[in-house]
Amino acid sequence: MWARRMGERWWLLRLLSRHALDQASLRLGGFAARLLSPSQQRRVACQISAVLGSCLQTRRYQRTCSALQQVGLPAGTASRLGSIMLAHAWLRRMRLRHLRSLPFPAVKRHARLITWKDPQALWAAGAGRRRVVCVLPTGDVELAIAAVLDRPGAPAHYFIRCPHAPGSAEHRILSALQGQGHRLDIGSSSMPAQGWRQLQRGATIIALLDPLLMVRSALPGHRHPAPLRLARLARVPVLLAGHRNDDDGAGTLHVLGEFRLDGSAAQSDALYSTVQAFLAASPLDWMAPG
Repeated sequence: MWARRMGERWWLLRLLSRHALDQASLRLGGFAARLLSPSQQRRVACQISAVLGSCLQTRRYQRTCSALQQVGLPAGTASRLGSIMLAHAWLRRMRLRHLRSLPFPAVKRHARLITWKDPQALWAAGAGRRRVVCVLPTGDVELAIAAVLDRPGAPAHYFIRCPHAPGSAEHRILSALQGQGHRLDIGSSSMPAQGWRQLQRGATIIALLDPLLMVRSALPGHRHPAPLRLARLARVPVLLAGHRNDDDGAGTLHVLGEFRLDGSAAQSDALYSTVQAFLAASPLDWMAPG
């Protein structure tokens, strides 16, 4: 009994110390960010992570490498990129911490600095139509979603499910966006079937699309990610988008394509290939699980 209690206390002490170290590193990084450009921040973080990342964050490094291999990268490439992705993930959390501290007008200004790359003008072409907009977990995805919901244009009706509790920084930003010109309904994970009901009312659904769930959906016993199931059931198109960080500025939101999944295997394959190509072209922007 004594040994078990000591083991539990040691585990708790390690957990608390890691959390304290993580928070201290983010505060230190926030201070350093005032002195270094974004490209210099990335260079320093990658150098530190290359030396210490796989040792200090062994499990996270292993999970990151595994995730990279699951989306098609060779084992050697995944191993090489693993520690760099840890550095980029830390930088992303530092930026998110800063974003949460900003008043809403500053968040809105920053979101509107995002460059949109939509060569086929798919966003404007789909205005007023029911559809599911799937945003990949890449770049600064929270800022990208804010940019989508605040996109200037004809008044639209959006629905998004927020996994964060009311009162959290993320929920406060979404609530503030409700008064910015478009109609925005915010759902919660505790209320199923909201997306279906909102689609029937003419809303555009905004959702995250997990690439790993797409990969696993091809295996027996696994289903397609929820946003894709919803689009197929409602017979509405899927618009795919993903954010990438640039060396400076707020980054670029890429509108990657529109796909109809109601019974077409070719369209499903095209969607998967587009996701895979976008991640392979810039894997460091992916928020791989870790």
